Amino acid sequence: MSSNRIAGHALSWAAAQFRDRPAVVFRDRSFSYTQIERRSNRLANALIGLGLPPGDRLAVLLNNSVESIESQFGAEKAAQGYVALNARHTLREQAAILNDAEASVLIAGVEFRDLALQVRPLVPSLRHVIGVGWHDDGVLGYDALLEKAADGFPHLKVSADLLLRIAYTSGTTGKPKGVAYSIERWEARLANHFSAMEYALGVDDAMLHVGPLTHAAGVHLLPCYLRGARNIVADKFDPEQVLAQIASDRITQLMVVPTMLSRLLEALAANPDADVSSLRRVHYGTAPTPTNLVHEALQRLGPILRQQYGMTEAVQPLCVLYPHEHLQDGQPSTRITSCGKPVMDVEITIRDADGRALRTGEVGEIAIAHRGIGEVAFWRRPDLESEAIRDGWYYSGDLGRFDDEGFLYIVGRNKDMMISGGFNVYAREVEDALHTHPAVAEVAVLGLPDAEWGEVIAAFVVCKPGQATDADALARHCSELIAGYKKPRVIEFVDALPRNHAGKVTKNDLRDAWLARHTEGATSK
Repeated sequence: MSSNRIAGHALSWAAAQFRDRPAVVFRDRSFSYTQIERRSNRLANALIGLGLPPGDRLAVLLNNSVESIESQFGAEKAAQGYVALNARHTLREQAAILNDAEASVLIAGVEFRDLALQVRPLVPSLRHVIGVGWHDDGVLGYDALLEKAADGFPHLKVSADLLLRIAYTSGTTGKPKGVAYSIERWEARLANHFSAMEYALGVDDAMLHVGPLTHAAGVHLLPCYLRGARNIVADKFDPEQVLAQIASDRITQLMVVPTMLSRLLEALAANPDADVSSLRRVHYGTAPTPTNLVHEALQRLGPILRQQYGMTEAVQPLCVLYPHEHLQDGQPSTRITSCGKPVMDVEITIRDADGRALRTGEVGEIAIAHRGIGEVAFWRRPDLESEAIRDGWYYSGDLGRFDDEGFLYIVGRNKDMMISGGFNVYAREVEDALHTHPAVAEVAVLGLPDAEWGEVIAAFVVCKPGQATDADALARHCSELIAGYKKPRVIEFVDALPRNHAGKVTKNDLRDAWLARHTEGATSK
């Protein structure tokens, strides 16, 4: 049986260590460790006062803000299962995840007021809505709630196997897919992060978070907090502003997806005198990064690039390509097309369709085992566990190969998934949305290479006889059903979809034909 823990102990330990040092900076306000500790304690005590038992689910719909950090910390101290909602999802998508999680509480920012009010009657389990910057009939005001609560650490003793959070990622069938993390498994994930670090991280560091803290950017939040570093939180990514903040706040750590890296380098080219000398690490990943982009980044930023390979279902990181591995004899190494080597607590093998381990150089599915971390746990989806977990190995759906030196190269995906701007998009979900349009008979969705986004979503559509529509109409239709980043940016109409002898659509033929017609690659609409 798992041993007990004090919920949120590490957070309060950090606050006791670093006290009046700046912990979070958002816009023009700086919050010390003591302030974050007291405010997150108030939220935790308020949640406990609402009668929420340990393990209940608390969902959060917030853009980057100090409240987005407080809510995460407060949920942990109150022993609530934290569920971060994607701010770009539609009402239908939000309701599906809230119902799947059986959320009891929703914390929503003022910009999501209408959506929160609309989703509430669609989620029977939802007992409380808490508005940040707003209130309404039956809606609790965030600040008012905190003002009435005590600021002492709740000191809840809980089991280490208690649910800490559910991280949702899109499913191939359109059904929500939640990955469950217990306290114990989250601690092991954090230990894995620290064991893979080759750089010092401490009170002299400042991490600039330019992506959503509910997405990949949040991976670095807690490690920085526990080491006494400043967390500088941007409410959006603006390359010129990033350069200004690097100089003014002496930023040492930055995490970017390939799209952000591309725009940052463009801004540097336009402003070559920008002071980026404080940077010690630029972390990049979440999607394939073009080789020429890495070359340019090495030239403009120096040997401080660090690539991580990870996934929601597993741990961060699985592999790391360290800064020194980007160079060979002072020049960019051929290894930069890899994602590095597996970290200490992770085992990776390449398997064929029958689950047999393949030899070095052979391409197959990437299978992962976490030493000391345990198996992937899908939230209430035993079908996914039985499909993806075999003999203690998680079959990732990514295709890859190892070279003779142990570097892992990702070569594709056998699950029909695309990554656009750092976000995972599954073809089936987009196809389902398009199929609901009355003029659509058949559709095939795939990813096309794009210098800015990594991939753009493309749809090849066959209309029903006697029916007609256009690309703009289909794009508008998708906007009502799925998040904007899932919407097709390329829509082409075809007479028929190519198929193999088994009757399955051959998407590679569609992709190859499109690329042959557009030698410049995909461009966003």
